[in-house]
Amino acid sequence: MADEVRLWRGLLALALLAFLAAPALGEEAAVGEGGGGYLPLGDGWETGELSITVTQGVSIPLIPGKNNVNSTAVYATITTEDAWSLTVSDQDTTVTKGRMTEYIIDGGAYVDTDPDQLDAVMSVNATGTYSSGINCELPNGGQIARGESQVTGVQIPINFIQPVSWDDPVSESGRGYKIVVTFTIS
Repeated sequence: MADEVRLWRGLLALALLAFLAAPALGEEAAVGEGGGGYLPLGDGWETGELSITVTQGVSIPLIPGKNNVNSTAVYATITTEDAWSLTVSDQDTTVTKGRMTEYIIDGGAYVDTDPDQLDAVMSVNATGTYSSGINCELPNGGQIARGESQVTGVQIPINFIQPVSWDDPVSESGRGYKIVVTFTIS
């Protein structure tokens, strides 16, 4: 019995150590919110990482009659040991469906009953040497950048494009529009 208790204590201590040593992933941030982080890639990619760098949060002025683009710089910083691909998609295709959706600023949650949505879906693209040259429409998105070889700390500018029409609803006081975009590197 004593050996069994020692074995369980050892396993629990090992499990606790593994939990405490687990790397933290990046923050969740939506358009209009600040955030950043890095995601280490395992299984032979010990030095591979993707980080999204946002200066002062992503902000898109929503001006009717225009294809509005983020007014603050957003970069994906990539370090990999091999060929790579960066894709983008809408994190929640059941609520937002690729469209900026009404949310409550103080509560930090989408309006749950019949939320307003902008009529047009958001597009995301990358610019520069590694750009795929494609504006990927959400919710499905697609590949916005790629490289054929090892890169270290390459910064890829990211653009969020949101068309706004004169028919889109103006948000009520204390509310805004939000969409969470997911970046994936492979």
